Amino acid sequence: MANHVLHGSRLRRVLNTAERNGQRCGGPVLLSGLVVGAGIIELSAGPLGQNSRFSLELLTLLVLQLVGPLLVSLLAMALMMPNWLDRVERHGSRAWLISVPASALLAAVLLVLFLVSSLCAGALTTPRSDLIGEAQALLSGVALQDVLRAMLRCSFFLACICAWSQWRGYQELKRQRHPALMVSNLLIEGLMVLFALKLIWITLLDPIRLQAASL
Repeated sequence: MANHVLHGSRLRRVLNTAERNGQRCGGPVLLSGLVVGAGIIELSAGPLGQNSRFSLELLTLLVLQLVGPLLVSLLAMALMMPNWLDRVERHGSRAWLISVPASALLAAVLLVLFLVSSLCAGALTTPRSDLIGEAQALLSGVALQDVLRAMLRCSFFLACICAWSQWRGYQELKRQRHPALMVSNLLIEGLMVLFALKLIWITLLDPIRLQAASL
């Protein structure tokens, strides 16, 4: 009974933390999605001279496979780093018990927000007057499996960055490093971790998935 109460309390703290962090990150992610969606469509339909259908398919591919997980993880890391370190100062080495699952949950929601905002901006930017047709073409090109895979990838990235940052922050706090210098260093380290995770994903996990799909 006590274990159920403890798990329920921890789950509520995770959800509350994810909600507070989402309020902080939602606006920048929404704005970046609008900019990315409109920018890719403008580039594809303008200088590259592609038609609307191809431009929307290109936008969907880039958002789900490349831009979305990376940019969402990067924005969330930059916005949440001070909060992660503040939790380390208050809870020590056990800070990750709440921060890491909250970050994973937040990343999945932010990825969906980024996807929706970028695709809406892309549909509105395409040089076709049939908005309903654009919406139908857009929805037909988005596979649920690809969306779930992108959400999983984004959650994995941000959770790993959070765990690394809080572990390194705990080490630096014991050495009594200056907070401003610590945040700056951890942002650079987090960026390197993010790129390393992306490289591992595309060189190891994606080839395994493609080989399994071809069998």
